[in-house]
This record gives sequence, structure tokens and C-alpha cells, in this order.
Amino acid sequence: MSGQVQTPDAMGAGVEELRPAVSPAWARWLLPAQRALLAIAALPVVLFLIAAIGRLRYPFPLEELEAPMLLAAERISHGLPLYVAPNFHFIPYMYAPGYYYASGWLVRWMGSGFLPLRLLSLLATCVSFALLYGMVLLEAPKADRQRPLLRHGAALAAAGAYAAAYPWTRWWYDLGRVDSFYLCLFLLAVFVTRLTMDRLPVVVAAVAWLFAFLAKQTILPVGIVALCYDWKRPRRLLLGAGSLLVLAGVSFLWLNHATEGWFHFYAFSVPRANADLVLRPAVFYWPSVILAPYGVPLGFILLAVLLTRPRWQDARTRFYALTAGSVLALCWFLQAHAGATANTAMPAYAMLSLLFGVSLVRLDAHFAARGLDAARVAMLAAAVLPLVSWVYQPHDIIPPQGLVDAHMRRVAWIRSFPGDVYVPEHPYEAIAAGKPWRPDAAALHDALAALPPGDRQALIRQIQRTIDDSDRMDAILLEQLPAAEQKRYPWLPADLQQRYPVLGMTPDADMGDPYSPHAIYFLLPCRELPLARQRGWILLQNGCAVGIFERNH
Repeated sequence: MSGQVQTPDAMGAGVEELRPAVSPAWARWLLPAQRALLAIAALPVVLFLIAAIGRLRYPFPLEELEAPMLLAAERISHGLPLYVAPNFHFIPYMYAPGYYYASGWLVRWMGSGFLPLRLLSLLATCVSFALLYGMVLLEAPKADRQRPLLRHGAALAAAGAYAAAYPWTRWWYDLGRVDSFYLCLFLLAVFVTRLTMDRLPVVVAAVAWLFAFLAKQTILPVGIVALCYDWKRPRRLLLGAGSLLVLAGVSFLWLNHATEGWFHFYAFSVPRANADLVLRPAVFYWPSVILAPYGVPLGFILLAVLLTRPRWQDARTRFYALTAGSVLALCWFLQAHAGATANTAMPAYAMLSLLFGVSLVRLDAHFAARGLDAARVAMLAAAVLPLVSWVYQPHDIIPPQGLVDAHMRRVAWIRSFPGDVYVPEHPYEAIAAGKPWRPDAAALHDALAALPPGDRQALIRQIQRTIDDSDRMDAILLEQLPAAEQKRYPWLPADLQQRYPVLGMTPDADMGDPYSPHAIYFLLPCRELPLARQRGWILLQNGCAVGIFERNH
């Protein structure tokens, strides 16, 4: 008979370590399968790094909200306030200040442009990979520490599974936006909270969750739930969750006082005013957002729960169950809102990747204890599926030089106007041409929805007066025809086409930018008509002349 010992694993359940006579036919495949998993798990990480590094220096937005993030960072770098009353020069987005200040300091150090913001997101994503890797190693049963290749393969598979979800987020990980920075701080909080079970004071975990909250305020409920894992020790529970609530409350009061109430307006009033729930995304969230990319990892997680039976009495089991459950619920709730995009699921992908790696370790230990080498090899083969299912060509998502040249021609064209140029939807090209900063339409729309009626109308009148000043404004660039844009944006004056009667198409209007939409039409006042004719711009409507439609080549 084979000898056996009981070895406690990281989730509190005992793992039988048997020493049966193994089948040489399957045993000889174990080492190659483990090496293959290790190599293939690195593939999604390598593909991401190639794509992200190739996109770092692209001088135009990779996503339409990158430009407003850059404006906020530049304000921070120049010592200007972030949360100010909405105006026709600057309106921040509805986020906590952490990413704004981190990116602002990088802009001050590295200079203006998207490079500092994307570099911050790239570094944060790499730290997230490392945290996933480290947490799986931390949860490996002691028995598996005699099988380092499997442990490291499972840990790298967790990081690789998260990297493999990059296409499902619409290439979001390296964008100059808050999400990767916030996700990194979220995983750091999870890691620190896990360490408080062994060696760290629980207050340290509360501080880590505070940092995540200051990057994106929606994570606060997850932090509170995660810190309630140790309910069998009420004092510890109250110290952890209570510390987070106190720290978040003090931070909120201080920020709100320092900004004269505008932090509350942007971080809480604006999201609440724009919280339009939509049934379709809520219904299709699980099959299309979770099961489609993470069906195989979820199968591994379920199998590990059924076979290895983590004990609910163990604090680690409760912690991961509460954290994963609250994260999935939060992402589902956020995805149900109108305007939610693919970045919403990033925390859910990270948690599922972590549990996928832990499940690999636990299942391998379970099968090894029973001498089921065939099951171990089959498990390792199946674990490769989510790592190779979404392989892509990094070159396909790196903007080509031709697209850069097209944008540069448009910037030069905008620069040819001596006066102001207003671009409601995508103002960065005008900014690159040296024109005044203007808030983009999304930020302006969201802020107007949250303002009291009197303040809303006052801001709309102020904007309309600026646009109506055709002696100051040389051109207005629009994504759609003027009548359609006036229905979308109430701050555009009703007499827009009377004051700007020349309608035409912008240069390179058909350039097909897959990363950020761009203005297609322009409106000019009559005084700019000779310039348009002289330079051969495409004119669709000329309200200044008898001939209404003409095309100049």
C-alpha cells in the first residue's frame, strides 16, 4: 500500500499527499506539459508589451477621452486646480483625483503629451501582472512547493489570462486613462488584505483600499465587503472596515473643503445625474462579457471548488469569495449604465484570472495526491485554451505612420485659422494647433446634467455667447451635420448656421481613424469664404452666396 500524509493547503482544506505507483506512460508527459504551460502563459504578456510599447509615442488620442485626461494632467503639472466650476475652458471627468495627480506629476517630469499617461498605464499593468503572479504563489499549498515548475506555471497563467483579456477590453490596458492605474491599486489592496491574515495589521489593508478609492471611487463598497471577511473576530472586522470608512470619510471632507464643494460635485453628483440604467447590457453582461472570454477559467474555478472543497470556516476562503463576488456584482451594476464601455469589466477579469491560477494549483495538488497523472496532463492542456484563444497580431493595433500624417495635416489646416476653432467632440487636434482648450462634449454634457437649473442655463448662455462671437471664432468642426449636432448638444446656438453659413468637409475627413472619431464637417463665417475658395476646400453649402451647393477642387 502507498504511504500518505495530510498537508494543509492555503485555503485550509487538507490535501492528501499520497505516494502511489505512478503510470510511466502519463508521468513522462507531466514535465513537458508544465514547461509548455509556462511558455504559453508568457505569450499574452509578451504580445501586450509589444503592442503597448509600439503605441506609447503615438501623438494623438488612442481613445476619445485620452485628450481630456491629458488636459487634466497638464493642469496639475502647472499647479492649476482640478475640481473647478464647470466652464467653457475646462471640465474634469467624474473620477477621484489619484490618477490625475499621478499623471500630472509625470507630465511635469517628462513633458507634455500622451507618453507620460500611457507609460503610467503600462507600468501599472505590469505591476498588476506581478501582483497576480505573486498572489498565486502565496496561495500555493505547501505540498506544491516541491513542484516549483507547476507553481510558477499556474502563477504565470493567472497573469497571462489577464493579459489575454486585452482584446476584450478594446485594447484598454495601455490607454492614458485611469483604469489600469486604479486596477493596479485594487490588486495591491487585495494582496495587502491577504497578507494581513499572516503578518500585517489590518489597518494597513484599510490604507491600501483608501488608495484604490482615491483612484476610482466606485471601488469603496468592494473594499468594505472584503474587509468583512474576518467576521468571526468582530474587533478585527470593525478595525478594518471601520478604518476604511473613517479614512474615506476624512479624505472626502478634506477634498471637498479644499475644492469648495466641487469634488463632491464631480465624483458623486455628476455620476448620479447620469446614472441611466439600460436593461440590455445588464442582461447580456454574463454571457457576452464574462462567459465568452472567461468560460474556461470559470470551469476551472468551479471544478476546484467541487473537488478540493475549500472550507468556508477558513478566512482565506471567505476573503476570496467575498472579494470576487462583490467585484463581479459591482462590474455588472456599472455595465448596466448607459455609456459603460469595455473597461468596466477589468476588475472582474483580474479577479477571475487570480482564481484561475489558484484553481490550477489546487487541482494539480488534488490529482497528484491520487496519482491521477492523466488528469494532471489533461488539466494542463485545457489550461492553455484561454491563453491562446484570443491571440492577435500586435502590429494591427499600432497606429500606422499614414494615420499620424493625416492627423498632422489636419492640425496644420486648423493652425491656418488665425482665430479660435471650436471642436465639440474631439478637441485635441485644435489644441495641438495651438487653439484654446475647450471641454469635450461628453464632459460638458455630464456636468450640465448635474448642475442646478439656474446654473445650467447660465453656463449654456455663456457658451452660446462665445460661439456666437463669429469675429472671434474662425471655424467650428463637427462630427455630424449641424442640425444633428444641435439636437445632441443644447449649448450650440439655435442660429448657428446663420452665423456660420459656410458648410464644408474637413481635410482627410475619410481617413478612417479606428481609435478616436474625428470631425468631418466644418462651419465658417462669411469672412472666411475667400480663404476656403483660395485653398480649394470642399464646400457643401454656401449661405453667403446665391449658389447654395458647390464643390471646389
